[in-house]
Amino acid sequence: MKRQFGKTLQHIAALTLGVFLTLGHVAQAAPNQGTGDVAGVGADLTDSNVFNLSSTGSGLVLVKTAFLTSGGAQLTSSDTVPAGTSVDFMIYINNESSVAIIDVSIQDVLDAAFTYQAGTIKIDNSVADCGVSCDTTEEAAIYAAAIATGVLSDAAAAGDAASFAALTVDAGNSVVGANDRLDVAANTVLALVFTVVVP
Repeated sequence: MKRQFGKTLQHIAALTLGVFLTLGHVAQAAPNQGTGDVAGVGADLTDSNVFNLSSTGSGLVLVKTAFLTSGGAQLTSSDTVPAGTSVDFMIYINNESSVAIIDVSIQDVLDAAFTYQAGTIKIDNSVADCGVSCDTTEEAAIYAAAIATGVLSDAAAAGDAASFAALTVDAGNSVVGANDRLDVAANTVLALVFTVVVP
């Protein structure tokens, strides 16, 4: 029996709305300088080490998409898949800025109809940014790089930046403190991939 993926896509749309991005210490363009004084007189010591941090690019873009686990075909709203099909959800952050984003957390609360597959979380930050938005070819390359990485534990533990509990995938340590900190390098894409079974 086949189900319209369009029905499942409604779940995916709801899940996309349920994806949360938390930024810890975000670098912003601002003067950074050392100041001081001699014997309490500030004019005796000029400000030093003055510089401005600037960034090129428009910033972060957060996207969620889906691929067939078997074969890696990207799914669209017009596709049909049988009940019980394994689907890889990919959430990615396109950081087209020239500044690394430190301490990022992603949280995805799954619809209860989807069955999370244990031991399938993977994270990759090796692909160059896409510019303003990623097209399907670029998304396929991001997905290929992500699924080629090692699987992370579902448990929240040191040495691992992601975990799964109570229908929730968490990456980074802002929400789940036992996870490792997660950073996004400048001009790169950070991708989080995990597998579910479609109801």
